[in-house]
Amino acid sequence: MAAINYKAKAEDIVESMSQVFEYIPLRGNSGNLTLADQAYEHILKNLVFPDQRDTDAVLYGGKITESVLAKALKMSNGPVREAIFRLRQEGWIETIGNKGSFLVDFSNPEIAREIYMFRISFETGAFYSLAATAVPEQINVLKKILDVMETAKADSDIESFRRADIAFHLEVVEFAGGNDFRLLFRSKLLQWYAMAYQIITKSMSREDYSHHLEAPGTSTHQELFEAIQSHNSELAARLITNHYTYLANILGIKRAKLQTDTE
Repeated sequence: MAAINYKAKAEDIVESMSQVFEYIPLRGNSGNLTLADQAYEHILKNLVFPDQRDTDAVLYGGKITESVLAKALKMSNGPVREAIFRLRQEGWIETIGNKGSFLVDFSNPEIAREIYMFRISFETGAFYSLAATAVPEQINVLKKILDVMETAKADSDIESFRRADIAFHLEVVEFAGGNDFRLLFRSKLLQWYAMAYQIITKSMSREDYSHHLEAPGTSTHQELFEAIQSHNSELAARLITNHYTYLANILGIKRAKLQTDTE
């Protein structure tokens, strides 16, 4: 099936990017969240992925003030401090001397490239490993997700496609390395979308932004699935490397040459 290409107004892209947080749940049932968990998710959802209409959103590179967040969440400073520490450890927040804590500007070319290289390196290993070890039950799960993606492509349904796309990659990572792999990758996957979100919002002078459900000239999810299904680890690694080439070009990231490119 040919790649589906369509355009949307820039403000619609910002709105849809805020939904990504809903597609990648972090802590399960909200009823089981500690106060620190609640503060952690509030910062991510409302500051990193703000709704377009959220007038209280902190601008990228903006200061994160512990007391202000504690007041907004109606909790003591302790849980907020713990959440900020966790976010700093994961690379969401940076502390600058005595000036305080600030949201990382993921549109910074060096930071964007680091996020890109982490994802491509991490997933190259995951796809290589899973292709060697995949069992029928895992292959069946991926096939069901792929079917959803194909239906979404036929219907030009970007929301369903994006949700299934995220699920596909998360499942591959978990099947390859277990839940610890999934938890580590989940945070970096959110940073990947935060990077794209920030770059888009800093380019609002453009009238629209082109979307490709399957980027032209790159490996498709069908090809990735077939490599796993056939237990071809080297092919799976090459395909996942190629899978991100187009988006890297859009984001202006110069991709380092990986060993799998020459195999």
